[in-house]
Amino acid sequence: MLTLHRITRFNEFLKCRASGEILMYGDFYLEDDDGNVISYKYYRNQLDEKRRDNWPGTKILENFQNQKDYQDALREKEQEYLSSIMLDQPVVTKDADNFEKEDLNA
Repeated sequence: MLTLHRITRFNEFLKCRASGEILMYGDFYLEDDDGNVISYKYYRNQLDEKRRDNWPGTKILENFQNQKDYQDALREKEQEYLSSIMLDQPVVTKDADNFEKEDLNA
């Protein structure tokens, strides 16, 4: 289990066992049950990188050259979908509040 600590003494220095970084006054670090010290900044960077790599959209985005191509493809698929379902939707005309009623008997 990791516990969060902060270096509060100005003359205290620790070395991160995972990255080799020197930690000094004001730095946060994690300590495990065995006494190993891990820089919290390094931990957060690794966690963010893992989340970024395992995000489901990453695999989809890799098929495109950049973000704009991906957005264009999504927009095109959305237009195809709306075109395919628009004729099946009911159209409300006379029941609307702002519809000016005409005399149908005339």
